[in-house]
Amino acid sequence: MSTLRNALRVRSWFRAVVAGVGLTVAGLSFNVNHAVTPKPKEPWKTGYWIWQGDEPVGARFKVDVLYVEAGRRWPHHLPDADEYVAVRRIEAGEDLTARRAAALAEDFKALIADAGQQTHISGLQIDYDCPTGKLKSYAGFLDYVRQDLPANAHLSITALLDWFRRDTEVASVLEHVDEFALQFYDAASVRSSAGIAEPISAEKWASRLNAFHVPYRIGISSFGRVARRRHSESQFFRDAIPLDFAGRREFARSVRNTAAGELVVHYDVQAAVPDKLELVPGDAVEITFPTEASVRAAYEAVKQFGGYCAGSIFFRWPNRWETLTLAPDDVQRIVSGGSLSAETTLRVRPAQCIQRHCSDLYLDLARSMRSAEQTIGVSVSGPMEVFIPAGHLQPRFANGGIDFTIPAYSGSGQVYLGRAISRSPLRFETRTP
Repeated sequence: MSTLRNALRVRSWFRAVVAGVGLTVAGLSFNVNHAVTPKPKEPWKTGYWIWQGDEPVGARFKVDVLYVEAGRRWPHHLPDADEYVAVRRIEAGEDLTARRAAALAEDFKALIADAGQQTHISGLQIDYDCPTGKLKSYAGFLDYVRQDLPANAHLSITALLDWFRRDTEVASVLEHVDEFALQFYDAASVRSSAGIAEPISAEKWASRLNAFHVPYRIGISSFGRVARRRHSESQFFRDAIPLDFAGRREFARSVRNTAAGELVVHYDVQAAVPDKLELVPGDAVEITFPTEASVRAAYEAVKQFGGYCAGSIFFRWPNRWETLTLAPDDVQRIVSGGSLSAETTLRVRPAQCIQRHCSDLYLDLARSMRSAEQTIGVSVSGPMEVFIPAGHLQPRFANGGIDFTIPAYSGSGQVYLGRAISRSPLRFETRTP
C-alpha cells in the first residue's frame, strides 16, 4: 500500500508540474499576444507609398496597392492600382483628441466622394511616429478613429521598430487596427547622414510580429539621400543630385556598402566649392543609393516571414525628376527575379521653335552604379546650327557628333543634355566614341 501511495503521489506531483508548465506557457503566450483580438489574414500584395508633390513617373505594370498621401482632395493622375489606401500624416506635437479623430474620419469620407466610384479606396492609413512611451495614449486615439470611420473601411497604421521591444503597449494599439506597416528604414531616433535601410531578418522578427495575429506589411526603402556632415551635425539636401559632386577636384571620394546593401559614396570637401557656398573644407558629403542588392535582399527576407505577413510596401514612388529613388519598373524587375539594365539610353523630345527644328536630348543613366567614368557619344544625321548645352554634362564636338563624359557614381535617372537647333529635322543615336 505504501508503494502504491508513493506512486500516486509521484503521479499527482507530475500532473501538477505539467499543469503548471502549461499555465506558464499559456501565460507567456498571453504576454506575447496581450489578448489582441485575432484579425483575418490578408492576401500577399506588393505596394508603394506615394507622397504629394510633382507628377509621378509612369510604370508598365498595375500596382497591387498604392498608399497615397492625400490632402483634402483626392490626387489625380495617380498610377493605376487595384486598390488605394488614403494616408494622413500626423506630425509630432499634434493633439490626438476625439475631435481630431472625427476630423480625420470626415476627411476620409470626403476623399472617397471626391475620388468617385471608379476608384477603390479600401481604407485609411495613419502615418504617425508615436513615441514608444505614449503608445497607450495613441491606442485611445485610434479607438476614436475606428468608431468614426465607415464600417467597411480598413484602418492601417505605420509602425516603428522600437514599438516591438519588450514591455511596451503596442498590443493596445494593434487592437484597434486592421493592419500595420512596419518601417525597416530610418529606425534610429536621429537620421544618419549615411545609410537608410535596416537589415531585415525573418529569424529575428517573424515570430515576434506574427504572435499578435494582426496582418502587417513590411516597409522597404527604395530611395536615397544626400547629406552634409559637419562634425556631429547633419544637414539633408532636398535639391542636390549626385552629379553635383561626382568627378570634381574639390572632393576626395571613398565608397562603402551598408549592412543592408545600400551604396554610400563619401566625399571629403578639400577645397572651397564656388557653386556650393554651404560647403567648407573639412565637411563631408555622403550620398546613399538604394541598390539592386539592397532591394532584393529586403524583399526576399520579407517572403520568409509567413504567418500574418501580407507583403511589402516600398517607400516610395518617385516623381519624374528624382535621381536617388529607384523607378517602380526597376523595383518590379528586381522583386520578379530580374536584374537592372546597365544600358544608357538616349531620349529625344521635340521642342517648340520658330522657323527652326528643335530637339531636347536626355540621357537615361543606367540604374546600376558605375565605378568608373563613361563616355557616351551621340551621332547626328545632319548639320546643326547650334547646340545649347544644359545641366552638368558638358559636350565635346567630334566626328560630326557630340560626346559626353559621365563621372563615376553620378546616380541614376534622366539627365538633360541640351537643345539641338537645325534648319531641317535630325536623327540622333548613341554611338561608340
